[in-house]
Amino acid sequence: MSRRLTLVGLIATIGFQLRAPILGVPPVLPDVRDDLHLSFTAAGALTALPVLCLGAAAVPGAVLVNRFGARRVIGAATVGLGLAALLRLAPPVPGALYLFTAVMALCAAIAQPAMAVVVRAWFPHAVQRGSTVFTSALSLGGLGGATLSLRFLALGGWRASFAFWALLALAAGGLWLAAAPRRKAGREPEPAGLWELVRDPAVWHVAALFGGQSLIYYGAASWIPFEIRSQGPGFLALVMLLLNVVGLPVAFMLVALPWPWARSRRFYALAATLLTVATAGFALGLTGLAWLWAAILGVGGVMTFAGSTALPALFARSPAHVAGYAALVLSAGYAISFGGPFLGGLLLDHTHRVTSPFWLMTVVAATLVGLGLALPRHGPLAVPDDAQAA
Repeated sequence: MSRRLTLVGLIATIGFQLRAPILGVPPVLPDVRDDLHLSFTAAGALTALPVLCLGAAAVPGAVLVNRFGARRVIGAATVGLGLAALLRLAPPVPGALYLFTAVMALCAAIAQPAMAVVVRAWFPHAVQRGSTVFTSALSLGGLGGATLSLRFLALGGWRASFAFWALLALAAGGLWLAAAPRRKAGREPEPAGLWELVRDPAVWHVAALFGGQSLIYYGAASWIPFEIRSQGPGFLALVMLLLNVVGLPVAFMLVALPWPWARSRRFYALAATLLTVATAGFALGLTGLAWLWAAILGVGGVMTFAGSTALPALFARSPAHVAGYAALVLSAGYAISFGGPFLGGLLLDHTHRVTSPFWLMTVVAATLVGLGLALPRHGPLAVPDDAQAA
């Protein structure tokens, strides 16, 4: 039991770090924009760029897992993430800010396919639960970034928040390298069959589910602060807290559920319906109920995120296919989600209406309902003979 808890703790620690430095930016984005005199499009790029990079490095990340093993890839990527997060503050500004924001996100992207491999290798008989622990930690990282960054903003400005998340990531990377166990065989199953996966329509269906919810989440995290800025920092802090915190009890409940919800079409249709209601509320400018829309969006988002993150390890036919499956889903999914912050900024610059980014998100959310109802059917997960129970 103590070994299992250690493995769960390590997965959760890395999951937290893969999101906190990235999602610590949107809450302080209005201050970054004012301080550096950025346009709305340029400000939106600070949250759109990490999303694009999260997809760009996913396939190379799978290749690195093949070459060096998931354990070393995750440790090195987390340390690299911390260094890049700190170097965002280096001169010249804002050039270094954009450059090292991209490097930081690339490091997070490299680690994610490796985490899918680790989850299936460490928890071969509980992949759904192990994956949900990871996604819960990602949500906690988003919560920490979204809420604590505002506290650091009051204490030392947006630069202080950047430095804090960087140092925390460096510590987490060191802990992983020191404590993460090695497999008896010396390495994780090697990624294989990437071209075969490219031709599998189910891969792109899962990628569309993942990308749609990510577009909505990153778009909402970027543009909610602008839509409700006039209502004061206290209300903004509440809304951003709800956006991230309400999903946590849902995620914990999903960990405990024995029902295979990650394969359920009704599960995704319900989650997408919640996303549609929430984004429509913001699109209509009903900011007095922004706390409600944020809570609904948080629940629907974490449901879709947890399921679509678990599907690569569940749908992959063998351990050798897990990293490649996850990499393709992440690459295509984050390419789609780039549109939330970036296209939202373009809409805002052209329409001068703070609700305009949510018009796009509402359309995407409605599309996810159909994608959920059409989720491919796959057989039960085959557990490899040489898998190690954690």
